[in-house]
Amino acid sequence: MIRRITGIVIGVLAFLLVYWLTGLGNPSNPNLALAALVGLVVALLWPWLFGIYAVRRVRQNRQNEIDQEVQKQLAQQQNNPPPS
Repeated sequence: MIRRITGIVIGVLAFLLVYWLTGLGNPSNPNLALAALVGLVVALLWPWLFGIYAVRRVRQNRQNEIDQEVQKQLAQQQNNPPPS
């Protein structure tokens, strides 16, 4: 839900930025349509892009935890070799 709201806010900001850059205060239908299209695309893509970023971050954190545990166990194994 937060991602959708954030996407809408970012879409509105993209709309306003594109409308301001293309129109510079001169209202016209093509500028409005372009700005609306850009805002809509940004609003629709933002949750998807953020989701990809979040999943990659979680996977990286999990892999780091696994690597740390492996290093810890290897160090422990080298300090206390099993009896032969």
